[in-house]
Amino acid sequence: MVTKKGVKKRIEPFNAQEMSDYLISTVKEVIEVARKPTPILDKNGTPTGAMEYQSATVLKACELMAKLMGSIKETDPKGVSVQIVSYRDVPETEETSASTAVL
Repeated sequence: MVTKKGVKKRIEPFNAQEMSDYLISTVKEVIEVARKPTPILDKNGTPTGAMEYQSATVLKACELMAKLMGSIKETDPKGVSVQIVSYRDVPETEETSASTAVL
């Protein structure tokens, strides 16, 4: 990295404890943000009275936290694939409105 005066500034790498603290802090923040309910809006942008939260994100972040804390050990060497689906942009039908949780 080069500063304004043209002097190269050395970027120090994280040590293991700093990286662990950073990762845990980041995952905790993701969990807290994703757990906050947000209002569901109709196509005109008016709140419908229903609320939603990002449950898939919360669950994945909890899984990552458990791995970071050593509660879960990887036994399968291949990774896990997670697909997060948002129904926010799908036109509301009887089926989707019935499956929307109201908090």
